[in-house]
Amino acid sequence: MPSRTPGRVILLNGPSSSGKSSIGHALLAMLPDPWFLVPVDAVSGMRSTQHTRVLDETEIQEMLRRTRQGYHRVIAALASTGNDVVMDYPLSEPWRLDDLLDVLDRYDVTLVDVRCSEEELDRRELLRGDRPRGLAASQTRVFSHGDNDIIVDTTHRSATDCARDIADRLDAISPPRAFDRLRRARAPQE
Repeated sequence: MPSRTPGRVILLNGPSSSGKSSIGHALLAMLPDPWFLVPVDAVSGMRSTQHTRVLDETEIQEMLRRTRQGYHRVIAALASTGNDVVMDYPLSEPWRLDDLLDVLDRYDVTLVDVRCSEEELDRRELLRGDRPRGLAASQTRVFSHGDNDIIVDTTHRSATDCARDIADRLDAISPPRAFDRLRRARAPQE
């Protein structure tokens, strides 16, 4: 059987309630090839919720870190066998991007920043009712890396419109892409 080229990855990065999941679902119907939508919440949702003991804060943070590192490697595993993947994942901690830059080193990654006004994030968070109040506003670091390939803003645009923008621009992005530039910027200077 001939080996496939590695799959492509679209990383939808933005705060909670910015519309990443909705854009991801809309993208699946627009992209010409089959794609997987793999949100971090799907991987987190596989973890048991019943524990025989209560975890302390340090143990919880370590468990969450392992879960997110595992998520990064799930994405790499899918892409390594030629699957195209849409990630729904906030880069809310600097180590997440650093790890992804290493784990996805050989892959074609398109970094999409999903933006939304703070007022609209607040309104959506309140409507959802399944997130702690203020979570979206607290995720100000998701854009701190300062680079991207595409920016969409869901404040006044639908997820479908934003997905169409991404799908239309995907093949026109010239290298080096944001992940390549970020990787180069983090490389030790000789």
